[in-house]
Amino acid sequence: MKRRKYITLLLTIIFIGLIILIKLNLTNSFDNYIYHLVTFKMNNVINCLFKTITFFGSTLFIVLLVIFFLAFFIIRKEKKKGYLVAGTLIISTVLNNVIKIIVRRARPTVLALVTETTFSFPSGHMMASVSMYGILLYLVLKSSINKKIKIILAIILSILPILVGISRIYLGAHFATDIIGAMILSTIILIIITYYVDKNVSL
Repeated sequence: MKRRKYITLLLTIIFIGLIILIKLNLTNSFDNYIYHLVTFKMNNVINCLFKTITFFGSTLFIVLLVIFFLAFFIIRKEKKKGYLVAGTLIISTVLNNVIKIIVRRARPTVLALVTETTFSFPSGHMMASVSMYGILLYLVLKSSINKKIKIILAIILSILPILVGISRIYLGAHFATDIIGAMILSTIILIIITYYVDKNVSL
C-alpha cells in the first residue's frame, strides 16, 4: 500500500511540474517534435482511421459505455461495480474541467482535422479513456474469468487509451503534453480509487 502512496506522490509532483513547464512555454519543442513524428505519413486513409479511433474516447461513446456497464452490473446484482465505473468517470470529468479552467491552455495551431472549443490541457478524451478503460481493466484483473480471456481483455483495454491519445495528437486536437498530463492525472485517480476500493469495499 505504501508503494501506491509513493507512486501517487511522484505522479502528482510530475503533473504539477508539467503544468509549470507548460505555463512557461518550455514544452513547445517537445510538442512540435511529437506532432511531426505522429503526422509524417498523414493521408486520407490514416485520417479516417484516427477519426474512428478517437471516437472511442469521445463523450458520447464513454457515456454510453458507462450506462451499459451500470445497467449490466445492476442486472447481475453487482451494483457496486456499476457505481465504481460511473463514479470513476464522474470524478475524472470534474477534475478534467477544473484543471482546464485553471491552466487555460489554447488548442494547437496546427492543421486541425476535428473541431474543439474547450481548453486543451489536459485532454478530455484521454482522461476519459484512461479512467474508463483503466477501471474496467481493474475489474477484469480482479474477476474470475478464464485466464486467456482475461489476458486478451487486458491487452485491449491497455492499448485503446494509447491509440486514443495518439489520435488526438494526429488530428491536431491536442499537444503531446496534453495527452501525457491526462494520462498522469487519470492514473492518479485510478490509484486512489482502487486503493480505497481494495481497502474498504467488497466487490
